[in-house]
Amino acid sequence: MSPDFPLIYCNGDSYSNPLFHPALDKKTFAEYVGNALNGFVLNQSINGSCNRRIVRTSLYDMIEQRRVNPNQKIILLLNLTFEIRSDLWVDDIKVEREQESHFVGHQFAEIDTWKEKLLKGKPIYGRATGAKRESDMLSSRFLPKLNHGKAFFYSPYAERINLYADLIMFTAFCDQHNINYLIFQSPRAEKLQEEHLLDTFKSKVNNNAKVFDLENFGFLDWAYNQKYKPLDKLDLPQIGHYNKDAHKAFAEQVLIPKLEETKQI
Repeated sequence: MSPDFPLIYCNGDSYSNPLFHPALDKKTFAEYVGNALNGFVLNQSINGSCNRRIVRTSLYDMIEQRRVNPNQKIILLLNLTFEIRSDLWVDDIKVEREQESHFVGHQFAEIDTWKEKLLKGKPIYGRATGAKRESDMLSSRFLPKLNHGKAFFYSPYAERINLYADLIMFTAFCDQHNINYLIFQSPRAEKLQEEHLLDTFKSKVNNNAKVFDLENFGFLDWAYNQKYKPLDKLDLPQIGHYNKDAHKAFAEQVLIPKLEETKQI
């Protein structure tokens, strides 16, 4: 027998993490959706997450949830993040959560001017996040070399193509296993020019009403345009972390209506 309440599952980065700031404790959009639908909320968001980590760990969790509760109603809320982020495999870290395994978050640059600094041969100050971020491997002389190498070969087209491919496969899994979902950006994705492989995958994703247009909608843009004030980055409000008032309004004005429109509630 399946539980008589829905599971509201959320995954993302700091923009959906209730542990990011005390004001967001049990006050992110996932919790507000859960309250409205009398659901149990499981929020797996981790600060500094990359898109591959968000999709990968969500896939693991959905496999496990369907194994334990094959008939429970699940509503998955996935907020995607900056494409500059990725992750690394580090053998000598302690595995704290099975779904995270030996992956550690990595961002090859922290600032908007990294391209200019890279061309001038200046440090671009990448960082590693997650378990054992201060381990010898991550603080070694190889990390700056990795940062510069990844920056040199970085392409938003490659990142977007791989993200679209991941989303096509992940949503197919969700549809097959009767998992409801909404997928959207927190920071709106960069607009890209036409490219055959990109456009092929993009058209498939954009035909799915349960996935918001990555280039034309983002939670942060929405909150900024609605005149909410962020908790931080007051000089860059379009990438700031928004308070519970914005999360509540986003749940009530965007997510719940979209779940109704797509006939998932």
